Amino acid sequence: MRAHYYEVGDMMVVEVSGRIEADQNKPFRDVCEKKLKNKKVVFCLDKLNFTASANILTFFESIKMIEDARLVGLKADFHKLLDLKGITGIKSFASLSEALNFV
Repeated sequence: MRAHYYEVGDMMVVEVSGRIEADQNKPFRDVCEKKLKNKKVVFCLDKLNFTASANILTFFESIKMIEDARLVGLKADFHKLLDLKGITGIKSFASLSEALNFV
């Protein structure tokens, strides 16, 4: 998994691509907890590939730590898995501009 970070106004945008591997879960969680937790963050996930469900669940549990987390480009497989596991409350948008402009 690779992540590219940049700011748009008061929002942090994180473009995530590739596959989430087990050894990346802790570093990603640390970044969410220490650097992103109190920010408004949009995660662009359209280039994220499905991997083991345990890795995906840990990834989304890390995102849930962020007070104002928004998702863009969430694939149907990810939606199904999140619903199945009861991970709710993360806002999902069709485009980056929608996520950035949501009040």
